[in-house]
Amino acid sequence: MNLRHISKSIVLSIVGACVLLGVVAWVGVRVVGQLGVQTYEGYLAPVYSPDGQYVYFVERRVSGTSKVTKDPGFIFGGAPTYDVSVAKDMFSLKRIKVQSGKVEELVALSPSPIEGRRYESQGNKFQFPNAWLRFTTGGQLEFNVCLKTQKIPAEKEYASSGVWIDAQHVAKISRSWEESHCETGLNEWPLSGDWELMEAHGEPDYFTVAIVAYNHVTGDIKPLVKSKGYDRAYPQGVPLRQIQESSRRQEIERIQGITRTREELLQKYKAMGMSEIQSELRIIKDLQRLGYYPKPTTIVARRLSRDEAAKIDKDALFSIAREEMASGVFPDIEKAVATPGEEIDHDTGGYLIHRDYTTSARLNAYLKTGKTQFYVRYLGETYEMTIKKP
Repeated sequence: MNLRHISKSIVLSIVGACVLLGVVAWVGVRVVGQLGVQTYEGYLAPVYSPDGQYVYFVERRVSGTSKVTKDPGFIFGGAPTYDVSVAKDMFSLKRIKVQSGKVEELVALSPSPIEGRRYESQGNKFQFPNAWLRFTTGGQLEFNVCLKTQKIPAEKEYASSGVWIDAQHVAKISRSWEESHCETGLNEWPLSGDWELMEAHGEPDYFTVAIVAYNHVTGDIKPLVKSKGYDRAYPQGVPLRQIQESSRRQEIERIQGITRTREELLQKYKAMGMSEIQSELRIIKDLQRLGYYPKPTTIVARRLSRDEAAKIDKDALFSIAREEMASGVFPDIEKAVATPGEEIDHDTGGYLIHRDYTTSARLNAYLKTGKTQFYVRYLGETYEMTIKKP
């Protein structure tokens, strides 16, 4: 009998058994983890009060079990499919006193539509929440909470909304988890002075683990409220670079500027006796001039004297008969020659081709060469036409 051979076989058997036990233990831990109750806490739509003393936000607390039923793995890619059972799913409106850090619950919404439900979900186990908060001119806080579901048994959207009246310390609910299209909105007050409120995401990334305040001047980052997952996700705190890349200050200030300026202009033009349509058209032009909206390509006409008209390049001259102008193929040119010096919006897509006239086809070919100046003779007058690009 070969003792060396027997010893080698015994060693291999022991190693194999250990490996098998390790795999079984790993699978057991994975299954138990999936079958055990999971609890998550997340935060949505943080905003400052107009005076900057409070931060309002929506909190979500959900608990339930989930088990992977289909996992494509890292080779094939894609999100795993879960069998999910939701025990609790609650949303509430809360606020933090900035100076003291005290958190106060203002109103708890009724349980979400998925509480007590069992369903199959791919990727996001507990569906897709969203919320926005907005202060009215009277100082009341409007809130809207949305939950999008997939395959329970069909894709649906549910919404709860209302208003928080701080003077009375009461909330008025206008709808409670009605099945309807989720409204979209922008939080108007995530900024207060140099501070900006931001959400810090953890694992899973569809649950925020903290609301942080970021100071754009000093670079300070302060977690205002955080879940148990925050320290696990950010043991050294949220990196400054991540915060800077996620900042929306510039976008928010632009939108606030547009909203404020638009309202001021609307009141101004209404006081001048303009109709709503006239006011809106003037407001668009003003916002373009102020740089809030992108400026369009325009065309402007200048009436030439006889001496100037005699010296122009005849290859750049296009004569337009009264009937051809009346056909509507040159709407911007018609407006421009009627109001010389005024910039008129110009469609860079080219002029329509009329079956009875050839001028628009020739002018289109001329402009395709990149030229931005030409001349028009209309009703006995000659005009220099200049196209101004933004």
